[in-house]
Amino acid sequence: MNSFVLFFIITFCFFSCGNSGSKNKIAADKLSGGNDTCDNPDAPLSCLFINVPRNITNRMEIADDKEEGKRIVIKGQIFKEDGLTPYSELIIYAYHTDNKGYYSKKGNETGVQKKHGYLFGYCKTDKEGRYEIHTIRPGRYPDNEFPAHIHIAIKEPGGNMQYLNDFVFSDDSLVTKEYLSRLNYKGDDGVIVLKENGSGIPEGNRITILK
Repeated sequence: MNSFVLFFIITFCFFSCGNSGSKNKIAADKLSGGNDTCDNPDAPLSCLFINVPRNITNRMEIADDKEEGKRIVIKGQIFKEDGLTPYSELIIYAYHTDNKGYYSKKGNETGVQKKHGYLFGYCKTDKEGRYEIHTIRPGRYPDNEFPAHIHIAIKEPGGNMQYLNDFVFSDDSLVTKEYLSRLNYKGDDGVIVLKENGSGIPEGNRITILK
């Protein structure tokens, strides 16, 4: 190998590797430093999907076994506007309070997690439009202004993003006609009926049509 070729290879590696590292550092700085554009109440919906894991399935795990609270499972299915075609490859983001009604944090959160806390997760609908959420039942806000709920947002394969109506629970006394009359997102009302499954864990189902 002559000296010119060796010089070219070393130069190429220096600049390409250096640039890659710089780009990663810039991206990290945007989320962790003073330029965290997703850490504000008016952050765009796209901020919810910045940290989507590369390999996600249709099963979302929000709370681990160490998290205080009653375990629940929600199984859902999403259809396109015709109500017949399952909507596959939808990315779902969900988050909720702890069992005391607070958006608990660990102190190292960035972006929207500075508001949402660490009880969040992602999944992607399968070819039948199905998904599962395994977590704990969240608590109401301490002021009891709203029913206990789980926030949910979706990202379609084409890039369109939107919130859906929150998951709420049928046995919550704050899930009233007045509450339901104020819903303004697409799909169903999000009311979940929980019944114990074969493992003794409360389980509910949700069917959503995006129209």
